[in-house]
Amino acid sequence: MQLHHLKVQRTARYYTLGNLNHQTEEVWFVIHGFAQLAESFLKTFEPLNNGKRFFVAPEALNRFYLKGGYNEVGATWMTKEDREHEIEDYIQYLETLYDAVLENSGVGITVKVLGFSQGVATVSRWAAASKKKMDTLILYAGEIGTELQNREGVSKFSKPQNYFVYGTNDRIIPIDKLKPFQELLGNFAFLTFEGGHEINTAVLEKL
Repeated sequence: MQLHHLKVQRTARYYTLGNLNHQTEEVWFVIHGFAQLAESFLKTFEPLNNGKRFFVAPEALNRFYLKGGYNEVGATWMTKEDREHEIEDYIQYLETLYDAVLENSGVGITVKVLGFSQGVATVSRWAAASKKKMDTLILYAGEIGTELQNREGVSKFSKPQNYFVYGTNDRIIPIDKLKPFQELLGNFAFLTFEGGHEINTAVLEKL
């Protein structure tokens, strides 16, 4: 038995919130977590839609049925199977999406990239591999890519104006599991809120 790989085209799905125009000051790329879909994830950011922000929510390419039935569907950025190609594919996907969104946006727009839960690993790998303008990274309630969990790895995406956010009652990813990143991500601002594994828009308003 021999293993082979073949490059194919995929149709990716993404959602946007707000309008990208001359009033836009910030573009946010928001990367969902495991078993979520982009549309429902993006609704979380509606309170931040003030007319000056434009939100882009890409959906992971791998979808599956939840809870053993056929009613609910979720998506995942990768699994342990053929992980190197999965990572390569989603980084290229996000690079292509970035260009498609910002190619005619003009100068002076602040770009913020947020990853939630599994999206933290996705965003950290993307930021480490990319040369795109990312003014702010927001790593939210998740772990950075395993291969980046060292000084050399985080140096590829670690810079000022970055944030690490987590809830004090997060049962999916407990604080004890995230605390080691505080030393590793030395120049990130660490913010906590009273809550669980969820997006707290009040915290994001402060960034």
